[in-house]
Amino acid sequence: MGRLSCALLGLGSALGRLVYLLGIRRRVALEGLARAFPELSAAERRRLARDCYAHLGRGLMEILLTRRMPSDALDDFVSFEGYERWQAANALGKGVVVAMAHFGNWELLGRACARRGMRFGVIVRNLRGRFNRALTSWREEIGMGLLADRGSTLDALRRLRSGETLAVIVDQNMRPSRGIFVPFFGTLACTTPAAAVFSMRTGAPLLAVFPVRQPDGTHRIYWEGPFSAPKGVDGHDAVVALTEEITRAVERAVREHPEQWFWVHRRWKTRPPEISA
Repeated sequence: MGRLSCALLGLGSALGRLVYLLGIRRRVALEGLARAFPELSAAERRRLARDCYAHLGRGLMEILLTRRMPSDALDDFVSFEGYERWQAANALGKGVVVAMAHFGNWELLGRACARRGMRFGVIVRNLRGRFNRALTSWREEIGMGLLADRGSTLDALRRLRSGETLAVIVDQNMRPSRGIFVPFFGTLACTTPAAAVFSMRTGAPLLAVFPVRQPDGTHRIYWEGPFSAPKGVDGHDAVVALTEEITRAVERAVREHPEQWFWVHRRWKTRPPEISA
């Protein structure tokens, strides 16, 4: 990227740190970091929170800068590791279920995959506001199919059976009626079972993908999987086991790069009935 782009990315990081100083959802971020990393000092967790806000601010600038970036420049900006895992899964002809998280620059991930010719849809929540409408437009612009998080089961199954890739965001807090409780950083978190359910219903391989910002500012996208339930386990127990497995994959990524996860989300908001806090 040129000097102007680098300056804008630096501005994005600075704006993110300013948002932290203003205290916007800072308490949520610090509470989440304390739950996940109790061994760290309060000062270390504050540093991670500041770095997280800077990461988010930089990510927003990256979305704007890469929207019109030529394909060859995007190839230099984003690299893939383990992409052959998706290729092998896709070659089976059953579609592919991909577990995603609010990790790294997940919006840039979508464009990079579209650049490689991947046909995919993503189950997303219907978010309000001008910025979220702009994000929706940008996602549709790159050919991403957007499926509502309610009432889109038949569409999701149809896409998989036609050989498409279905992305499911697996690190959002869910209501008890729509999620199952699995461990995340040692604490039960209400988690969507959708990725496991769609994979088991269709036979589509289940993978996980994580974009990681590198020290030089570029991005490396790496793939894990395929994941499967333990042998001899079926039904609801298999769904739980598979959801636990992909949640462990998310936790590994976050432990490796904690500043690149979305700590401003209240991941542990929903508690099991027998637990009040």
